[in-house]
Amino acid sequence: MPFLIDDILLRMLGISIPPFDMIWLMETILDHVEDIKEKESHEKITNKIKENRLLYELGEITKEEYEKRNGELGNKLQMNNRINRTNLNKRINILG
Repeated sequence: MPFLIDDILLRMLGISIPPFDMIWLMETILDHVEDIKEKESHEKITNKIKENRLLYELGEITKEEYEKRNGELGNKLQMNNRINRTNLNKRINILG
């Protein structure tokens, strides 16, 4: 309900109430942290894929183990990409 009161009604009228502004600020910070977290998880998966390839090229793992790990990491990366594309919990500020 604070979202409705603050972002739709009060901001349309140009009224600013400090507690609601603090809630908006916290929501904005939380959204930014979630974006960074998603990017870091994507980078971690791609780094693991690179590491797996390097271990295979150096001969430290077998081809079967490489293919198994590469398939698992590929699936994780694909799921991560799908989650990033379908960000349903993002709010849209229609009032600017």
